[in-house]
Amino acid sequence: MSFFKKLAASAGIGSAKVDTVLEKDAYLPGEEIRGTVSVKGGNVEQQIRYIEVLLSAKYAVVKDDKKEWKTATIKSHRVTEAFTISPGEERHFSFSFNLPLDTPISMKAAGVFLFTDLDIQGGIDKSDNDPIIVKPHPWIDAVLKAVEELGFRLREADCEHAPYFKQRLPFVQEFEFVPVAQHYRRLFDELELVFLLDDSGLEMMIEADRRARGLRGWLEEMYNEGERLARVRFDEAELKDAEALKQSLQAIIEQNAG
Repeated sequence: MSFFKKLAASAGIGSAKVDTVLEKDAYLPGEEIRGTVSVKGGNVEQQIRYIEVLLSAKYAVVKDDKKEWKTATIKSHRVTEAFTISPGEERHFSFSFNLPLDTPISMKAAGVFLFTDLDIQGGIDKSDNDPIIVKPHPWIDAVLKAVEELGFRLREADCEHAPYFKQRLPFVQEFEFVPVAQHYRRLFDELELVFLLDDSGLEMMIEADRRARGLRGWLEEMYNEGERLARVRFDEAELKDAEALKQSLQAIIEQNAG
């Protein structure tokens, strides 16, 4: 019977199971994530090579006017090295890591997932996949609120392939607004923003014009046609002054309306 149990476990039947629980559901970029990985042994003793948690997000790649979705690992964290799990045994492993500042915000189509990989020697690996909510960093939130107060509505916030920016990740998150205020509706059809957050402030790239690009996004178009993106940087003090920030954004938006 032992031989057949081992054979079944190697095929994933009666094998160890893994479950990951986080202390909470929502986090800010830069915040510490803490959780516990629980492993329950199956019908036979098994050797576990390691447990790893991977933070990931999907991003869009446009090729030949077709949109494809790929997955990028934002952060990987090794929870434990090799150990043995006995039949029916339960083991629990705590872990923690800081959420990277360039983690996408959970808005519209953008989502972030925590994937737990239980690597089983001689068997089928087990996994657990859980969505997490990433709230806007206070500095990004201040800009988003100011843009809305100026007369815009957020239409999309997806992640787009952008290797030409030479950032750590192969994508950036693009925030696409439509003007609802009559003044801006006369000037352009879309306002698109990209944020690059660091410890001392926030860099913002901006585009506002009337051109309909379809699947070929403004980031790719600007890069391929050699056009310079409008870029502006705000430090912490500027981002904390809501009224001054709104006035600065208003001037920048109108200056760059195409």
